[in-house]
Amino acid sequence: MSLRRALVLGSLGSVLLPLAYGKQGAIKVQIGAEDDWRPYAYTLLGKPMGFSVELVQAAWAAAGVEVELVALPYARCMREVEAGKLPACFNTLRDARNEDKYLWHRHPLFRARIGIYSRADGPSEPVNLQSLKGKRIGVTNGYDYGSAFDDDPAMVRDVANSDLTSLRKLVAGRVDYALVYDRVANEIAVNNQALGQQFRLRGTLLETGLYLSFSKRFEGAAALVQKFDTGLETIRKNGEYARIEARWR
Repeated sequence: MSLRRALVLGSLGSVLLPLAYGKQGAIKVQIGAEDDWRPYAYTLLGKPMGFSVELVQAAWAAAGVEVELVALPYARCMREVEAGKLPACFNTLRDARNEDKYLWHRHPLFRARIGIYSRADGPSEPVNLQSLKGKRIGVTNGYDYGSAFDDDPAMVRDVANSDLTSLRKLVAGRVDYALVYDRVANEIAVNNQALGQQFRLRGTLLETGLYLSFSKRFEGAAALVQKFDTGLETIRKNGEYARIEARWR
């Protein structure tokens, strides 16, 4: 029996009645996790790691759900969710373009900033959204950058398979700017020092909340959203969220 068929909604209060169980009778569910977005979600020796990975694991555990994380490239992870093959994926930017595509938990998993990067030897003046019009902008496949950027036809996008590739294109002069979350860019600079010396943060495109995006086509997803809300609220109140955050800061 597939996991999708193993989860059904009960008639009382939309309670999840699982036919799949983990340890000590806990609900067991698979969730998609991004595999190449350090420090938030990535794989190390085949194991999902990162700040948001630990938050998700802790929130599910607090809600009594045993979670198995399936590490996937982000674009593929989102396709699996839209098709109803996975109940959820993270980390997803929630905006007007995505609002009706998925089910959402109440509060962001965390907040983060999308930085605008240029070459270190380029102009040093600050850059904003308006500065990007007509320029070649490096972006990553499947990522969202907020409606103001994504819906603007004046934005000339150059799509790469990863933030690292996008920054390499920037340094090579193939794009004018690259859009990368600032903590991700910092990690790339630390782990690729020669590359990191050649790009600089010039401005902020957007500060936004990141979420788990739940599938509207996965049976039982609405009840899982409720479970996750409960778990996330619990770890914020009991201090576990702050402890995880401190480890990754």
